[in-house]
Amino acid sequence: MRILHLSHESLPDWRIEKAAISALNDSHEVAFAGKYPKNYNNEIFSELYSLVWTAKARFGIPFYWRSVKKQLEKIIREARPDIVHAHNLFSAKMISEFDMPFVYDDHEYWPIQAKLLKEVGNLNALPKTEAVLSVFDLPKRIRRNFINNHAIKLWTKWEGEVVSSRPTITVSSKIAEEMKATASNTKKIFVVPNFPLRTEFDGFREPLRHARLSCTYDGGDAHNKERYTHLNREVLAELFSNHDIGNLTIIGSEDVSSENVRYTGYLKRDSMYVEMSKHSIGLIPFKKHWSHAYLNPNKAYEYAHAGLYVMSTSSLTTIQQTLKDNCSTFEDYETLVQQLEYFKGNPDVLYNKRLRIFEFAQANLIWEKNEQDIFRAYQMC
Repeated sequence: MRILHLSHESLPDWRIEKAAISALNDSHEVAFAGKYPKNYNNEIFSELYSLVWTAKARFGIPFYWRSVKKQLEKIIREARPDIVHAHNLFSAKMISEFDMPFVYDDHEYWPIQAKLLKEVGNLNALPKTEAVLSVFDLPKRIRRNFINNHAIKLWTKWEGEVVSSRPTITVSSKIAEEMKATASNTKKIFVVPNFPLRTEFDGFREPLRHARLSCTYDGGDAHNKERYTHLNREVLAELFSNHDIGNLTIIGSEDVSSENVRYTGYLKRDSMYVEMSKHSIGLIPFKKHWSHAYLNPNKAYEYAHAGLYVMSTSSLTTIQQTLKDNCSTFEDYETLVQQLEYFKGNPDVLYNKRLRIFEFAQANLIWEKNEQDIFRAYQMC
């Protein structure tokens, strides 16, 4: 079977690649269509097709929508897929206008994503003074607000249409529950969490003890609360500079390192795991946000496989439901500091928790345990 993975974004995208690897291992042929990747080491897809999306197309403006559709028509003629695996909402809505089978893989849950984008836009549009607002910024804010409200209405409508009509794959039970409340056929909704592939951790050994408490955060995101309100880790680095709670290494971000805080910059996945294994605790330290119930950050499960104990904000409920008693939560940064001080003074307790979460991850947090739901979705097309 020929499967075309369709996206409005580019590669690398590890969720797309994992789904394609699963299909390859099941003797299918896979191709990709989306923003053409630069300097991408393609060892998975038989063909990479360029598909140029614009912001105006994503807002459904007819002229720009038709432009993307014409590109896709040509790609389909060349690729001749048996099934399209549509990643995220825009690809799913676009392919729904073609007479061919497809599944919808919802990475983001777009009704929530649209509301987040509006919140971020409103924060970025805040004026410095009321005078500036009255003279210069008010028309821009009105226009921005109109566009954001349009996106919420349009993307929620599209999401409902696609989920109700096609097999849908999503990343967490919380999102699946909401989808099932509106979908006509709840048996066509599948949960495939972003767990690592077995090949990523097959050679991992149980974690080593560390002489000094060291934490890590993996992510190039959340540099400021205005850009990522739901991923806000503002002043996290300062905690480690101002308190005796060990070291912090931030993987994936560039910044100036200090005595207790180090930045690695971007690391490839194998190097990322090696770096993670040098630490004892993996943090998911986003300040509480209304959207957290819908998030399922894959970094939690990468930490677990690397032998790190996971600590997250209490509002990230899916992590707690998945890891069960193999993680700790905190309400705020004051609580986080207190818990880190405890683990600093009780290294044996921390090490035993690391052993348990490592064993739990090796037995449960595996992509292949859920990949059959992808194939079931294909069969329902």
